[in-house]
Amino acid sequence: MFGVLIREARAEKSLSLRQLASLSGVEYSRLARIEHGTRPAPDLASIRALAEILGLELGELLVAAGTSRSVVEELAWSERVRLGREGLAPGSYRPGMARLAARNTFDGSVIRRRGALCDVEVRGAVLRAISFSNARRLRLVVPPETVSVTRDVPQCVASSAATFLDAVVSKARPVGQLLNLVLAVDKLEINALVAADRGDAQPAPGDRVVATLLTAAVRTMPCKEKI
Repeated sequence: MFGVLIREARAEKSLSLRQLASLSGVEYSRLARIEHGTRPAPDLASIRALAEILGLELGELLVAAGTSRSVVEELAWSERVRLGREGLAPGSYRPGMARLAARNTFDGSVIRRRGALCDVEVRGAVLRAISFSNARRLRLVVPPETVSVTRDVPQCVASSAATFLDAVVSKARPVGQLLNLVLAVDKLEINALVAADRGDAQPAPGDRVVATLLTAAVRTMPCKEKI
């Protein structure tokens, strides 16, 4: 199905296989086998490039590649943020409804404020978030597709713009063209969605990594005070 969509869209654009390979960065021979159904879909970055070049919906390609609907909905919301699209249509998907987003929902206590910038303690870990509420307890929702997983602390991200957590990979499971990593940070578990690029060595259970949570991506809401 994925290869058929690519072949038909390429024909509509009057692009040769070599032209599409050159524009997308996907190797010509691999692209030919993908179109004929003898190779699986490429990594997420390549799928995004193909979608943009061929004028296809990213979600449509991801579903054709075998990615579950809930994960596609997470990524669709992330794409709206990435492209700067304002607002969502009434009744449209919101990330808090997804299973992985629900697992990345945590209640914590505010231990420090600097204007709207808050340090929130969650099960022994301190997460940075933005909140304009004066509530002493906040609920944090960390979209799993915004969690970056690297071997070392990224040098290009300022400390005020993110939370860096030393973590251990406890689970790694493929989800279509993506990899769901479950990261253990002391008593806290955080889910991350990363591109499952077959050309790179992926983190495996037991690996020590750094989880980067972008401050602006963490959604917050006041928790109800206990009576």
